[in-house]
Amino acid sequence: MFKILYAMVKEHMADGFEDDLVFADGEYEMMLFETETFIEVNGEMNAYPPHTGIIYKPGQRVHYMAKSGTLVYTWIRFDCDEPLFAEGYVPFGIPIYCANYDYFLRYWELVACENFWHNQSEEHIITDLMHIIFHWFHDYAFPSESSRYQNVLENLRANIYAHPEYDWTLEKMAEQANMSTRSLLKLYKDFAHISCIAEVIESRMTRAKMLLMQTKYTIDEISRQCGYHNVEHFCRQFKRHENISPGKYRKQHQIKTDADASR
Repeated sequence: MFKILYAMVKEHMADGFEDDLVFADGEYEMMLFETETFIEVNGEMNAYPPHTGIIYKPGQRVHYMAKSGTLVYTWIRFDCDEPLFAEGYVPFGIPIYCANYDYFLRYWELVACENFWHNQSEEHIITDLMHIIFHWFHDYAFPSESSRYQNVLENLRANIYAHPEYDWTLEKMAEQANMSTRSLLKLYKDFAHISCIAEVIESRMTRAKMLLMQTKYTIDEISRQCGYHNVEHFCRQFKRHENISPGKYRKQHQIKTDADASR
């Protein structure tokens, strides 16, 4: 169980503020800094970028200050008797860079809200939210191989959906991602939970459905705009994917214009 002692969101501390203390027994604290911050680790003060988080356990020294100007941070002080989290599921006292900061911060805000309102199910809700925060901290601290290639894989995925008409092959995708085909197959599946080849098909089906609904292009023209050199192959793949032929899909979903409706 987690017991929240204090929860503050985006607290602003005046210029020159410095915290240097040791928490009492039963007091953990986690912080998420919005500004660049000096944090002491192993006796040395070092600067860490905005969106750095850290968790301290009872009895651990806490020493931090803004690198310059106002310190802005969100923090939660709590007690915890759950073995998995109390025994170091995340590293204590080690700064951790937290990507997806705005998304991650929402969970902290929800904890603060639940702690303020004290609703009937507060204990269960806060425990679930704190589990999520700890799991995110764990993933940030121990990133999978695919997460280290997050930007590369996101760019590849965006390009696939932007250009379904390209002749995407595994070799060409691997070349764009600057990795081997074997690495791409594994990392892309870990990243997107779908193979990169299946992603190409998804992008083409997405484009095909849009064109069928919104344009008067022939099925042959649509197939070419979606990267197919053979209209029969396109029709077979579309029916396998949508359980309906392109022609029937168009009849059921085509958007009527005002001119069409007046006829």
